Amino acid sequence: MKYYLVGIKGTGMSSLAKMLQGEAHQVVGSDTEEYYFTEDSLREKQIPIFAFDQANIQGDAFYIIGNAFHQDNNEEVKAIISRQYPYAYYHDFIGQHLHKKIIAVAGTHGKTTTSYFLAQMLDQKCNFIIGDGEGDSYPSEYLILEACEYQSHFLSYHPEWLIINNIELDHTDYYKSKKQLFHTFQQFASQAKTVLINGDDALASKIKHPHKLTFGFGKKNDIQIKILSTTAQCYYIQVNYCGHLYLKVPYLGRHMIYNYVASYMTLYLNGFTPKTLTKDQLPHRRLTTYVYHDSILIDDYAHHPTEIKALYETLQLQYPHCKINAIFQPHTYERTFHFKKEFIQALKLYDCVYLLDVFSSKRETNNPKLQAKVDKIFASFPTIQELNTEQIGKKDEVWVFLGAGKANHILKALLENQSMG
Repeated sequence: MKYYLVGIKGTGMSSLAKMLQGEAHQVVGSDTEEYYFTEDSLREKQIPIFAFDQANIQGDAFYIIGNAFHQDNNEEVKAIISRQYPYAYYHDFIGQHLHKKIIAVAGTHGKTTTSYFLAQMLDQKCNFIIGDGEGDSYPSEYLILEACEYQSHFLSYHPEWLIINNIELDHTDYYKSKKQLFHTFQQFASQAKTVLINGDDALASKIKHPHKLTFGFGKKNDIQIKILSTTAQCYYIQVNYCGHLYLKVPYLGRHMIYNYVASYMTLYLNGFTPKTLTKDQLPHRRLTTYVYHDSILIDDYAHHPTEIKALYETLQLQYPHCKINAIFQPHTYERTFHFKKEFIQALKLYDCVYLLDVFSSKRETNNPKLQAKVDKIFASFPTIQELNTEQIGKKDEVWVFLGAGKANHILKALLENQSMG
């Protein structure tokens, strides 16, 4: 089968492309010519990437369309639909065409890391589609899938097992209230055979299901977590469920314990023997760490205030004696404006913060009034133009390149200069 992916550089789309190629299908795709980190591994797999052009659409493939694209903003999509070529959007293709037993990971935060842990604990001997741009196939009936709640897309899936890490309002261009968001998660949970839920999370714990298990530190959870000891590198924990399990979690931050236990227990309860992970096993752009002269540089995808705060708390544990600075690019005007107070509170935790212009999503409509309001939010923070990047690396400190956009392009340029020098 030949598949043509419109928007192949998207984190989910690039993962799907690699999985389809692993199943011996012919895979090609298109996207903007601007660099995005997922294209590196696509090129390593020798998957062709074309620039968007209506001439690419020849009707010789099944077309998979990224969720950010539609007839009004993409000439290829317009051609596909007007010519009535066979196609499906990303989430519909997974739900209707892959025919796998899905272990899905949902939640506002931690989806990518938990999905990644699941795949790594199975030694990648499974099918997986993860939101860091990684995917692969294996002769297994199971598919580990990161299931995003945006525009209710995850309702295309009917998982065997569903993990819900947490439920917090995000994607405020679509979800206008916590009630609407919760209702959508409840609907998704009802489509799963078994759900494993973070019982410590205020909203997630309210999900109802006849086959529901909860995990967390609280005593009312079915699966109870207890921290036995903490080191500078890891936690030693006890997990109580039909007996005691003793685990080493090789990551710092309470949120990482949740991610790790959710992954481990899902596999354990399904009869698998989860593989022990190391601290270096993390998804792309999640605490990705580099040594740059005298400084530590960290690339991280955190783009919601809760994630930015959790990252800071983790870095404090890892680097207790260092200044922790951030170069941050807000992602979408709608999210930035909605959480303006929360963003400022989270960013003020860092010692120095430099801001890039908002990274606007392809799905956002142009709204000059909203953009003007957002521009005023961070007036107290210096812009990236005020940073002398030559000062980075001269002190024993940490620099975090934050966001779902292009902040990490600066990091990449610094590392390239270091290798050349």
